[in-house]
This record gives sequence, C-alpha cells and structure tokens, in this order.
Amino acid sequence: MTDGRTQRGGGLGALREVARAAYETYRLGGRMVVAAPLLLLIAVLPELLQHAAEIHLGMFDSIDRFRALSADPLRWSFGYLKVAGFVVAILACARFWAVGSIRRALMIPPAALIRAAAGLIVGFAVAWPFTWLNTQGIAPAINVPLQILSAVIQGAFLVYIVGALLEEKAVTPVRAMTSLLPAAVVLTLLAALAFAPAQALHMANHKLALGQPLPIVWFLMIFDALWVGLFAALVGSALFVSVRTGLTWRGWTIPPGELGRSHAVMMSPADNLAGMRRRSAAGSQMA
Repeated sequence: MTDGRTQRGGGLGALREVARAAYETYRLGGRMVVAAPLLLLIAVLPELLQHAAEIHLGMFDSIDRFRALSADPLRWSFGYLKVAGFVVAILACARFWAVGSIRRALMIPPAALIRAAAGLIVGFAVAWPFTWLNTQGIAPAINVPLQILSAVIQGAFLVYIVGALLEEKAVTPVRAMTSLLPAAVVLTLLAALAFAPAQALHMANHKLALGQPLPIVWFLMIFDALWVGLFAALVGSALFVSVRTGLTWRGWTIPPGELGRSHAVMMSPADNLAGMRRRSAAGSQMA
C-alpha cells in the first residue's frame, strides 16, 4: 500500500469514486452468498435460534407482548450469542476478501490480533478524556471542536484496527493518523450505507410479523435470519473496500474501479479448488 495515486477529475471525479466504492461494497456483499455462504451461517444460525426462542415465548402475538418480553432472560441468552455471531461474521467476510479463502478468513494470526487489541486499548484510552470532558458542562464553543477532534482520532484508530485484522501491514499507526485519515471518512460512510438500509429492513420485518399466524411468523423469521447473514456480508465488505482502497490526501491507494481486478477479490472457492487440483496434478507429474 502506497500513499495513493493523485485523484483526477476534481470534486466530481472524487464523488464518482466514492459512489464506485459504495457499488463495490454491495457487489462484494452480494457475492458472499455464492463465494462463501458458510461464513454467513456464523450470523444466520444464532439469529435463527433467537427467533425460535422469541416464537416460543409468544413475542410476536402482539406489540404489547413483544415489548413486555423484550428483556426476557431466555431471549437475551440467545441475544448475546447473536451479537457475537454477527460481529464475527462481519470480520470473517472482510477477511475473506482480503486473504482469499474461507480457512484463512477464520484463522486470524496472533500478530494481527495483538496489533488490533493494542489499537483498541490505546483507542479507548485516548477517547476517555474526551468522553469525560463531554460530561463536564463545557461551553459548546470549546466542547464541539473537542468532540470533532475525538471523532477524527477514533476514526483513525478504527482504520488501524481494521487494517490489522485484515493483515494490511502497510496500515501503520502513523499512516492511520496522518495520510489515511480520509480513509476513516470513507469507512464510516460505507459502513453507514451498508448498515442503515439493512437494519431498516431487519426492523420492518419484525414489525410485519406482529400478530401474524404462526406459519407466516416462521417464514418471516427464517427470511430475517438469512437477511442478517447478507447484512453481515455487506458491512464486512464495507470494511474491506474502505481499507483496501485506502483513500489518502493525495488520492486512492487502489481506485475503487480497479478493486475488482485484484487477485484476492476475484478469488472464489471454485477458483481455490481449481488451483489446488492444478497444483496436485503438477506435483503428480513431477513425481
């Protein structure tokens, strides 16, 4: 990863590239359904288990019953598992596009975990003073710039943490805090563009199920669990696209329009299997 190529075309060209980055996010998110469906099951299965518990409790009988049972211990025993599965699936999808295989996507090297953990710990430590100042009744003229500065710093830490988890060794703390600050803006934007519509449909599906006959409730909840898998794929792809394209002050490290040409992104399980067979056949001939 370099410090980027100079962006041509002015503001309109920059907007086109951001729009292309959003398109790549949805393109790769959709391709995950075919390229690595097993990774999506990490989010789908816990979601389905929680829905089974909710149906067992009768949560979808009415809006009042749904609200009354929203904090039920049985529901939340599956809820924690669901949240964990969703986060792991997001990371696995992002890593799949970064490293090109399901096995490697699930096996994060210890060095990458250490880098990410260090970034997370330091990021929380740096954020704490700003959070504390926000509760001290400081005048808005002072507090607002401080909170904007905090958001910028946390965005830089997020780029570093994601870069570490995706094994992007060129995403160093110094570059994350300097030349890659624009990438933090792109990451936030792409994650929001992936998250907001998916979450809206997720919530609408729950409302639609209220008061419906049991077979329709089951149909909607099975659809919802599958949708959550795609949801995770979209957010994971947003993380990958934002870090791999790496927008800097000078331009994109990899222009979003060229992202689909990279070897890792074009890789699929069928490509991996074909490559393994070719290497196996070559080894047999040499023997």
